[in-house]
Amino acid sequence: MGIRPLSKIRVLDLTQEICGPFCTQLLSDLGAEIIKIEPPEGDRSRRMGPGYGETSLTYIHTNRGKKSVMLDLDNPAQREVFLRLSEKADLIVEDFGPGKAESMGIGYEDIRKRKSDILYLSITSFGKTGPFKDYAANDAIIQAMSGYMSLTSVNYQGTFTKIGPPLADLMAGMYGAIAAVAGVIYRKKTGESLQMDVSKLSAMMQVTADGYAKYLTSGEKGFPTGNAHRMTASFYPMPARDGTIICNAANRNSSEHKFEDFCIGIGMPDFFKDERYATEESRLAHREEVVEAINAHTSLMTVDEINRLCQKCNIAAGVMNDMEQLAADPQTVHDQVIIRVHDEKAGDFKVLGCPYKFDAFDTPSADFSAQPGEHTKEVMTGLLGMAAEEIAAVLGEQEERYGRN
Repeated sequence: MGIRPLSKIRVLDLTQEICGPFCTQLLSDLGAEIIKIEPPEGDRSRRMGPGYGETSLTYIHTNRGKKSVMLDLDNPAQREVFLRLSEKADLIVEDFGPGKAESMGIGYEDIRKRKSDILYLSITSFGKTGPFKDYAANDAIIQAMSGYMSLTSVNYQGTFTKIGPPLADLMAGMYGAIAAVAGVIYRKKTGESLQMDVSKLSAMMQVTADGYAKYLTSGEKGFPTGNAHRMTASFYPMPARDGTIICNAANRNSSEHKFEDFCIGIGMPDFFKDERYATEESRLAHREEVVEAINAHTSLMTVDEINRLCQKCNIAAGVMNDMEQLAADPQTVHDQVIIRVHDEKAGDFKVLGCPYKFDAFDTPSADFSAQPGEHTKEVMTGLLGMAAEEIAAVLGEQEERYGRN
């Protein structure tokens, strides 16, 4: 239904692993044609995470729907193929690191000589300039350096810890996609090229925005609170007889009685009458006592009983899901966020799909995962008009590999 907004945008994707591919995956969901340029050994993510034969779920999740073209950019003839492809592209996304693309002859200025209105996005760890630009880093290092890890722990005021999912990679990929869409709009308005740079460090700092703004204003440094909430003693994952539920049983203003109603509902009707627990401030001063008292009652109830109480009292609450529960969750099923991706060698896989919803057009409800170099000949023939003999001469020993795909 309808034409997706980036349906006429062609992207050459030079990125690998998670961050850059997540960026271009978001653009693909908006309709862009993504031509993934892989080195002869393939994207590193093809060898990461759970594998099924030669197929990696890490690769599938951030590269579905992309055409795979395998080129050795150190080979002059194959690099020239890439430069010719850049003339047919709207956007190039790369994550080689500062100066690397330029040293290979495929930097922004190199491409602009071939395509005067090219959009060029670089995703780096620390930016293309500055004292850290050449430092190596991965997600955990960015979580630490951004200050995010200083706010994260298992327990209240506990030891710093990183979170499991690669949040710095995902955040930088998301900001990269926003920059790319902004570039498309900019070029439409001006007709000019645009160079864009997104650093993982800057992107990850945005996650700590309110806490960091508080420090910059008052000098007060944040601290890790674990699963607890900094401003209330009754907002945390509460144990139930058959699981865990997180509830925000706090009074935000004098006209609310959520905490009182919650206490009555779980069987401690006199608790809030004690002056030690009568106000949010006094409960914070006795946080451990509050938690111990609440847990003693919720642990005798089921998750469903606590959830129904919360809904009745207009208390925000959510069940702590594991992966199996999340897949079967009614809202997950309703939103159809899980889609099927087909891999020619390994079969069908279920992965998370597009988070966007629009009333004028659909986003992918099923997709495919390309084999390494699967579309090399197709793209060289269709976009560049290269004859079979020319393709064979350029690819050399790689010719046989592509013939098997």
